[in-house]
Amino acid sequence: MLFQFSNGHRRGASLVGFEEPEAALHPAAAGVLLGALREASEATQVLVTSYSPDLLDDESIETSSLLAVAANGGATQIAPIDPTGRGALRDRLYTAGELLRLDQVCPDPKLVDNGR
Repeated sequence: MLFQFSNGHRRGASLVGFEEPEAALHPAAAGVLLGALREASEATQVLVTSYSPDLLDDESIETSSLLAVAANGGATQIAPIDPTGRGALRDRLYTAGELLRLDQVCPDPKLVDNGR
């Protein structure tokens, strides 16, 4: 699914989504999975949901490619990571996986669409 070929040519879907792809994966293989996801993202949009710090423990993950999810008051909020988290990633103080372990991956409240 991630890499589709037809007559020797790559023909990817416009969007491929994976929910917790690391669930049945040995943590040591997270780097291989991340590499495959990156390679596939050159030809198609790839959406991955994950609770795995191991998958996110890579300094080369671009902050702009990450969205944070939170449930507040019965509503799911999805937005880029808040300014504090973005700053920590930009300054390479933490990886996204380390922030996740510290429960510091939060949506930017200014960018959350509250349906208003």
